[in-house]
Amino acid sequence: MKIMKKKFIIANWKMNPSTSDEAQRLVKSVLTAQIPKDVELIFTPPFVYLEAIKKLLPKEIKLAAQNISWAERGAYTGEISGLMLKNLGCSYVIIGHSERRYKIGETDEMINLKLKAAFKAGLTPVLAVGEKEQNDDIVKILTRQLKNAFKDLEAPEVGRLMIAYEPVWAIGTGISDTPDHALSAALLIRKIVGNLYTADWASDLPVLYGGSVTEENAADFIGQTGINGALVGGASLEVLEFTKIIKATQTND
Repeated sequence: MKIMKKKFIIANWKMNPSTSDEAQRLVKSVLTAQIPKDVELIFTPPFVYLEAIKKLLPKEIKLAAQNISWAERGAYTGEISGLMLKNLGCSYVIIGHSERRYKIGETDEMINLKLKAAFKAGLTPVLAVGEKEQNDDIVKILTRQLKNAFKDLEAPEVGRLMIAYEPVWAIGTGISDTPDHALSAALLIRKIVGNLYTADWASDLPVLYGGSVTEENAADFIGQTGINGALVGGASLEVLEFTKIIKATQTND
């Protein structure tokens, strides 16, 4: 496995905060901290704040969307296309987040179509995968999720994405995974992708951890050689905690 120096920290705000002013204050506060040069910091605000947040970001800080439509245009009320996101300045988009899978009912087929739409629009997808319960068959679940997500996708396309391993039982519960198990899951993801394509593609694939990431545990997860960063939820809305998580990328170099 190749060792990737670059780390990715993604702030997934979900359906927060309540106003654009709050969103802008949050970004401005985070940007007063020194961002390590080997960290790609990515903000993922709700759709309604994307344009305002983009105006605040220096070119090295990236913008992501929380979702994307599988359609390019047309009669899809309430949907946002990849081209719209690209034109707003997004570089990334989260696809398949567990909250959309299990609370909204997104299927593997829908996720596959959204991946294709993201690639077509020139966006880098952050594909979220993970088991729902601690005693679930992780090999079976991750194999199914990845195989179905990548249906009809060629290796060069898959090589343009990131994967976030997020065990559902650890999201918003305050119960984080262990660093060793998260690393095992990251290695399993690369093995599955390697079986679907080639080991070379899999070794280059950035795999992030998501699930109750805090300032206390961030360094333990991010410091693992096979984990390339973190998808941070609630903690990304707290300026002091989030900046400590960003700094944690340097703790275990």
